[in-house]
Amino acid sequence: VLGAAPSASAASGGAGSSEPPTAVRARVEASLSTIPGLALAGPKELVQLAEPLCRQLLRLNNVPGLEDFARLRRGALTSLLVADGSRRAAARYLISEFGAEDLTLANRLLILDVLADAARELSNRSSVVAPAAAEAAATAATTASAACRVSPGGSLAGSTSTVAAPSAEAPPNLTDSGERPRTRRFASVPREKLAQLNRFAGELRNFLLPLIVRWRKPDSGAAEWAAADPSLIGALLQCSGTLLECGGHASPDRDTAAEAAVGLVGAHVSHAEPHVRRCSLFLLSRLLLIGAEGAVLSHPVLLDRLEAALLHEPDNTCR
Repeated sequence: VLGAAPSASAASGGAGSSEPPTAVRARVEASLSTIPGLALAGPKELVQLAEPLCRQLLRLNNVPGLEDFARLRRGALTSLLVADGSRRAAARYLISEFGAEDLTLANRLLILDVLADAARELSNRSSVVAPAAAEAAATAATTASAACRVSPGGSLAGSTSTVAAPSAEAPPNLTDSGERPRTRRFASVPREKLAQLNRFAGELRNFLLPLIVRWRKPDSGAAEWAAADPSLIGALLQCSGTLLECGGHASPDRDTAAEAAVGLVGAHVSHAEPHVRRCSLFLLSRLLLIGAEGAVLSHPVLLDRLEAALLHEPDNTCR
């Protein structure tokens, strides 16, 4: 897994590569598919391997012909942020690289995506099934559907059972008066969801606060240009809102994180790009969702901007 990341020529089987493209695809796919399981198993070496793995995954070139490359790489990075042994080291390295000079804009966006994915996973808000489990479940469902298909005669397709199927002409269960029986429901008790542990509540300060600081203080050169790019600003606002929501009311660092997030909202609620303005409103909604309205009300200038935004942002239907 920690072997040298394939270069562009090696990945395509060019002149500088002694490995055929099919072997490269198989090796990279096997490595990316194996990392989540190894990370979540929690080996003792994971603390030392977290940063080298993140470095290799982040700098890994796309492999032609590997259709699931982006999904597998994103899942591998997310697993390193979720695993207890590598979480802090992986978050520290990825946030540091978020403001590095020699990183592409796509990889900066990838860092924001994996931070949000890990927060959802740690807070039990993730609705995404593990790719391998989803594929296995789909295969099992297809097999079961094929095995249990009913033939026109009433028997199961592919079954050798001799049990007779119930007759289609069997009379329905009727009362003496010839009517179907009715069942009256006197009460319905809603089924409450079981409380789940939010492991991200205590990690909010290790994700959100360093991320905002790094965005405000990037490296010189290309990193400064990327930090001002509207697409990256919008993604940062969305990621910050997701991190706040996953941290929830019970996070011990809710107020500190909310104060930092209010600064982001105030700086971009009047941005020239509509996408950035709406992303800042999304972040504002997450602040109100976790009960941090006090941080919003303590900034009267922001309230004035929000009042003006109500006149400019809605479409004709909302007006």
